[in-house]
Amino acid sequence: MKSYRVQIRSEGKYYDGIIKANNDAEALQQFKLKLTNGEIAAQDEDFYNKVKVFISYEELKDGTTEVDIGKTSVGVQMGGSSVTTG
Repeated sequence: MKSYRVQIRSEGKYYDGIIKANNDAEALQQFKLKLTNGEIAAQDEDFYNKVKVFISYEELKDGTTEVDIGKTSVGVQMGGSSVTTG
């Protein structure tokens, strides 16, 4: 089994939870079940557009995300430009 972090932003509410599942689709179904059972509570959030729904999920390694701010130094370029001129 893998660990997944699922986040949903909808109608000014934010839902966040970690789910254990065999694959992506099963993780989303498990998250839905936890929402229905009230195991994941909503938090108020007014930052995002209340008309749209944002869903993101990521597979976790060892139950944690891979964000490590200590590995990035100042001035490092992230990604590539989508438009070039000249």
